[in-house]
Amino acid sequence: MKTTTSALLCIFLCTLCLGNMPRPASEPLLTFGIVSDPHIGDKAEAPTFLENALRRLAEAGVDAVVCPGDIAHSGLISEMEMFAGIWNRVFPGGRRPDGGTVELLLVTGNHDIDAWGGRWDGFTEEELAAKRFFHGDNPEKTWRRLLGQEWSPVWRREVKGFTFLGAQWRTVEPPIEEFVAKEAPTLDPDKPFFYIQHAHPAGTCHGPYSDGDDKGEARRALAPFPNAVAISGHSHCALSDERGVWQGAFTSIGAGSTQAHRLPYERPEYVNASAAWHPSYKKKIMAPLSNELEGRNVGGDFELVEVFADRLVVHRLAVAFDEPISPAWTIPFPAREGGPLDFARRAASGTPPQFPAGADVRVEFRPDGHALEGPGHAGEPCIAVTFPCAENVGGHRVFDYEIRAEAEGAESVVRRIMAPGFAFPEKYANLPGTCLFSPSELPSGNSIRFIVVPRDCFGVEGTPIAGLFVPETNGINETL
Repeated sequence: MKTTTSALLCIFLCTLCLGNMPRPASEPLLTFGIVSDPHIGDKAEAPTFLENALRRLAEAGVDAVVCPGDIAHSGLISEMEMFAGIWNRVFPGGRRPDGGTVELLLVTGNHDIDAWGGRWDGFTEEELAAKRFFHGDNPEKTWRRLLGQEWSPVWRREVKGFTFLGAQWRTVEPPIEEFVAKEAPTLDPDKPFFYIQHAHPAGTCHGPYSDGDDKGEARRALAPFPNAVAISGHSHCALSDERGVWQGAFTSIGAGSTQAHRLPYERPEYVNASAAWHPSYKKKIMAPLSNELEGRNVGGDFELVEVFADRLVVHRLAVAFDEPISPAWTIPFPAREGGPLDFARRAASGTPPQFPAGADVRVEFRPDGHALEGPGHAGEPCIAVTFPCAENVGGHRVFDYEIRAEAEGAESVVRRIMAPGFAFPEKYANLPGTCLFSPSELPSGNSIRFIVVPRDCFGVEGTPIAGLFVPETNGINETL
């Protein structure tokens, strides 16, 4: 078997990345990777991003790889075949480079089952049977042929003495609560067990992104088990977001996406975080944030999990960079309410992001528009408010900015933008922010103070800076 140049490069990058990770003093009892939402069949780079992640996990010596769904983008059998082909190239015969066995622990997501957006409307029975994964007995046949596993709405697997439970996407109607209750008598209370599904258990990791797509079943099922660890994808939320790990009655870990970070377009306050297919896309004055850096799509992220007797260590890795996205999460075992990973407790600890000394705000009137304008506003006059990246000075990196336009005798206009580069490793995230305003939404004939506030992912604010815009002079900068 020939080793390609790209494979050698990938191994080299892996060595750099994993070699730089802080390692606990003792060896882990179990090591596994998490690659979520690869969406094979969507972007051209998606297969490459997935393969990069798998190769780095192979070199790390994982015992298993978890994929919490959205394997295929359009629910095609051919997309599932491409996923299986990548898996078999990296782990031929289910073996890593040193010959050790690697288990593939896989569940489906909404794109695999529902194909999303009515993409199968109007297809004939023959077309559905030939192409669609979730049709007739295709799941059973495809799962067995490609993965060598039996298809089931719920399943249980053991890896090195640790239990993994899985549930397919909700359309399959997996009996989650009944299944967990049935398995409970045989689950060792002194060891973590892992539960995998596509959607976040309702109200756990990622806060507002946890929309309860599982109807609350997983949360109810896992609540009696402080040793339960849920692993889920679906949201695509970047692993730089500290809300990706949650602990309450149990532990919940968000898995991001190897294909791309999903910006929170559901939240209308973010003016630069829509998506091309979303109804808000053309209405917003700003275009969505780009996932490109230096002219290339940098994809998403994945995780390497080390399991110890009293803790999990979750390394947060990017598919296109040779270093971690952020420091690893150390997750104590078992979970407890109000523990060190409680959202409120973490929000109150450390120091929020701060602007560098001497930072100022530049305000410009752009009569011919701005490069960051959205498609529905391209070329329109606007006011651009630009500022440097806020720095991580106490463990809390910048997540978003609030920009307030204030003028005497007028109502304030408040806008929020996601921080450019918030999803990248911090080394690459030092990108300036720009927020656009339409002149029509601002008070006319007045001096306007634009106040910029950096915030972490919990909404904790750093010290603001400001710029004063005077229409007659086209702007004067000052620092609060």
